[in-house]
Amino acid sequence: MLLPPEEHAANGYLIDQFLQSRTNHRTDKYGGSVENRYRFLGEVVAAVTEVWRPSQVGVRLSPNGVFNDMGSPDYREQFSYAIKQLAPIGLAYLHVLDGVGFGFHDLGEPMTLAEIRGIFSGVLIGNSGYDQASAETAISRGDADLIAFGRSCLSNPDLVERFTHQWPLAPVPDPNLWYAAGPDPHGYVDFPTYQEATAAR
Repeated sequence: MLLPPEEHAANGYLIDQFLQSRTNHRTDKYGGSVENRYRFLGEVVAAVTEVWRPSQVGVRLSPNGVFNDMGSPDYREQFSYAIKQLAPIGLAYLHVLDGVGFGFHDLGEPMTLAEIRGIFSGVLIGNSGYDQASAETAISRGDADLIAFGRSCLSNPDLVERFTHQWPLAPVPDPNLWYAAGPDPHGYVDFPTYQEATAAR
């Protein structure tokens, strides 16, 4: 099955480096103003949506993040502009790392899902640092349509069932194991379900 793409414009990767004034010091049409720094992401989305329908394409942003040495003084202006440009395209979703579970650049107040919802009416996904209660609160308030879970999914392959039955979560795994390579599944895909762990006691 061929899955539709998510344009990863977050966490200090290439597209994010164009968006952020911290890393984008270009003097051509891709640098300087917030409009110019958005240009590369806009062109990527335009190219991808020539192949896939916009309703099959997602975009991921991290306005609050410090991962890979990110964080720009004009983050709110830049990301508000980017989100406003993405809003009328009809994307499948906008996926925003609004939580500060990976750290925050402390250059102002974090951009919140509620703030982003004010400029993006499409499907909005929040991410980073959420637990079941905070995720349900964000959705019930209408700030987000979905909340994505990453770290807790690694050590809880049955995360949905644990939430449903109020079973305790396994601890987040050692970050050194997140990018395990090679044939050894240890610490990557070998975590037991709650029922498996209970039966093994």
